[in-house]
Amino acid sequence: MRPEEMASEAGKLWNRIGLQSLRQALDRVDRLERDLEEALKSLPACDDCARLRLLEGIERAGVRLSKEAVSLTVLVGTLKEAASIADRQRGELAKRGIPPCRCSTGQCTCHK
Repeated sequence: MRPEEMASEAGKLWNRIGLQSLRQALDRVDRLERDLEEALKSLPACDDCARLRLLEGIERAGVRLSKEAVSLTVLVGTLKEAASIADRQRGELAKRGIPPCRCSTGQCTCHK
């Protein structure tokens, strides 16, 4: 399988399990990490100037990473709550005795 196909399949998997938002947040964090690495490569030769520029860059990147970390934390909490609700609903449906789907076409027509 080619890398493009693998990336496409991975994207479909993230979508299928409902975690596309988490994947996008992780992608943003990866981009921020690459940006910091690029900033390190472009530091001036003078140690004092390099230190100053590095500290400024770290401060900017730190603010952005902090925002992303908060977003990820909120997102994970929301996903946990959604999973908990889905589990409770699944349990309630099982208690009610709703028969399992028996549609042979792959698209459910018996639970509408």
